[in-house]
Amino acid sequence: MNTEPPVIPTPASRRLAVFLKVACICLLIPFLLIPLSMTNGVLRERQGYQAQATAEIAGIWGRAQQVTGPVLAVPYTYRTQVVRPKVVNGKKEDVEESVTTYATAYFLPEVLKVKGTVDPESRRRGIYDTVVYSTKLKLDGYFQPDFAAAGIGVDRIVWERAQILFGVTDLRGIRSVSPVAVKGGAASPFETAEGVGCEGLSLAAKIDGAAAGGKVEFAMETELQGSERLDFVPAGKVTEVTLGSAWADPSFGGAYLPARRSVRPGGFAAEWETSHFSRGFGQSWISRTTDTREMVKKISAASFGVRFVQPVAGYSMAERAQKYGVLFFVLVFAVFFLFEITATLRIHPLQYAMVGAALCLFFLAFLALSEFWTTGAAYAVAAAACTVMIAGYSWSFLKTGRRTLVTGGGLAATYGYLYFVLKSQDYALVAGTAALFAALALVMFCTRRINWYSLEMNAATSKC
Repeated sequence: MNTEPPVIPTPASRRLAVFLKVACICLLIPFLLIPLSMTNGVLRERQGYQAQATAEIAGIWGRAQQVTGPVLAVPYTYRTQVVRPKVVNGKKEDVEESVTTYATAYFLPEVLKVKGTVDPESRRRGIYDTVVYSTKLKLDGYFQPDFAAAGIGVDRIVWERAQILFGVTDLRGIRSVSPVAVKGGAASPFETAEGVGCEGLSLAAKIDGAAAGGKVEFAMETELQGSERLDFVPAGKVTEVTLGSAWADPSFGGAYLPARRSVRPGGFAAEWETSHFSRGFGQSWISRTTDTREMVKKISAASFGVRFVQPVAGYSMAERAQKYGVLFFVLVFAVFFLFEITATLRIHPLQYAMVGAALCLFFLAFLALSEFWTTGAAYAVAAAACTVMIAGYSWSFLKTGRRTLVTGGGLAATYGYLYFVLKSQDYALVAGTAALFAALALVMFCTRRINWYSLEMNAATSKC
């Protein structure tokens, strides 16, 4: 019986085998990004469903609310020249006449104080939750209208048509607005603003007992309901806002942060104090020279407040986890490749692909389970299932339980550390960088004695 002598690989063929194997792994990783990106597409779709459910709840309960005002609107008269057609001596001519017309002067409060409590709660639509809230606010302060600075004579002021304007973003969220109490006058109820009202200042109340040059003190209360955010406009020359709530995970934002705040497991308390120096708009304006709508937009841009957020949600955590997908591919494949080098194993590229597919399934499983379980439980089950599946499969080609244990234990440790990175949002970058340094140092340590120019790989591994 004739048998062919075994083929003894030359150093050149061994180096070629190593090169081809590395090339196969490097090409496999970009291909695995395709199913990983498909998982990201599923995430975007589910986030869209969540946003739709949130919008439906907010549309019924009330959207994010921004409290604007109050603003004092005082009409006044002025003389202006107009050109009108007239018939003079049987001929039609344009004649210039002096007529009296109306404009409005707007004044912001000298002092505005807002105090309130916010009661958030969770509402469900299908499998999705969103945070809504109800709040009761007390507003008080005073106006000090300066007509002389605006060039308006006292005799031209029409006090009987003066109004206090007030508004919120979503009027459907207003449960009640008390009549505005003006010191020295009768309390007047708010009605839908007409004429001087605009977007953001949709309610108006007449005032009584005010006089030019005098202080106009006011006090009012309102009960609102909304969702996601509650913002305030720094309408006062000095604005003070005090809020308290049982919500333990607030997110403060806007143009100003609280001057003082206390966040505890039982809730938060926050106080804002702002002055007119940093607002970017004046204390008064007149409709003749300034577009009131544009002015209200400028005032709204300086708003500040609090956002009622859930703790790290499953979708956001799954999205952040997917960014580490390539890292998992590289670490696991590097371990398999080192076993090939040090233990002369034969691991087929298809086996690499199977393990990579299992790694991709982890992200899909985590995303699916996070819709029904807490993020910690969903992550633990998905990571455990993926680790057991990869460890069990790798037993078939790693040959020994020790190597399989190294692979499974290393993968479990990596999942555990990734969870720590995902939960520590503020320190995620430094923690992730430290993990990469540690992984690279470990690989360097394990391969420090390998002579890469005399690798004893089996000749069969040269076929990819």
